[in-house]
Amino acid sequence: MKIYISTDMEGLPGINSWHQVSDKDPRFLNRYLEETLQWVVDGVKASKQNSNVDQILVCDSHALGENISYDFTGYDDRLYLLRGGLRDYYMMAGLDESFSTVFFVGYHAGVGAIHGIMDHTYSSASVHTMKINGMRMNETLINAAFAGEFGIPVSLVIGDHALVDELKDTLQSTVLIETKTGLSRFAAIMRPKNVLKREIIAGVKTALDRTYDKSIKLYKFNSPYELDVEFNSTEMADESMLIPGLKRIDGRSVKYTCNSYATLIQTMLAVVYTARVGTDMGK
Repeated sequence: MKIYISTDMEGLPGINSWHQVSDKDPRFLNRYLEETLQWVVDGVKASKQNSNVDQILVCDSHALGENISYDFTGYDDRLYLLRGGLRDYYMMAGLDESFSTVFFVGYHAGVGAIHGIMDHTYSSASVHTMKINGMRMNETLINAAFAGEFGIPVSLVIGDHALVDELKDTLQSTVLIETKTGLSRFAAIMRPKNVLKREIIAGVKTALDRTYDKSIKLYKFNSPYELDVEFNSTEMADESMLIPGLKRIDGRSVKYTCNSYATLIQTMLAVVYTARVGTDMGK
C-alpha cells in the first residue's frame, strides 16, 4: 500500500493569517505543518494496515513547495518528500496508479466561503470564482477528481470548518477532520492540540481501514470537462487569453473545454500563473 499526502498550510491548526505561512516569518514556517504530518504518520503506525504500507509520499504543495524540511523524512523510513516548483500538476505532482489512497493535510475552503480562513481557490490574488462542469470548486474537489482519474480514493481531509462544511455532502465516505472554526477570514477558534492529535491518529486509522476494504467512493467528473474562471479584474482575463483554446465569456470570465482532466488541470494552472502578470500590471 502506498499513501500519497498533498499538503497545504492555510487549513492547518494554529494558522490564521498570511504572514504565518510566509517564509519571511520563521516562527510559523514548517512548525505546525510538520507537527500535523507527524500525527498523520503516528496514525499510520498505529493502524492495522501499518505493515501493508510500503511508502508515504508527501507532496509539499503550498506556494513554491519549499515548506517541509528534508529532515522530516527521518521520522519514518517510508517517507519520501516531493518539494520545489514549478512542476506538472502542482499539488498532485507525482501521483500515479501505484498509490492506494490520498490524504489532504492543511487544506482550506474555496474562494468565497463565509468564514473560510484565507479562503481562495488556487490563487488568492486573481480568482474570484472557479467552476468545473458548472460546480463551484475548492482545491480539495479539484484535486480529488484528479486522484479519481487514477482510480484512487481520497480517504482523509484535514482542514478548517468551512472546508469540512463544503465537503460533507460530497465526500461522504471520506474522513473529514476540523482544525479550527473561522470567525472571519483572518480569525479562528483553534481546537486543543492534544484533542486534535488524538482525532487525527484515529482518523488515519479509519481512513486506512476504509481504503483496505474499498468502502470509499471515488470522486470524478464526467467528460467533457468544462472549466469556468471569473477573475478579480479584466486585465487578468486579458492576459489569460494568451493561452490557446480559452474562450472569453465577458470582461472578467473565461471558459475552457477538453476531454482530458489532466489537460484541464494543466490549463487551469497556466490560467492562474498567467493571471499573475495581470496582478502585477494592476498594481
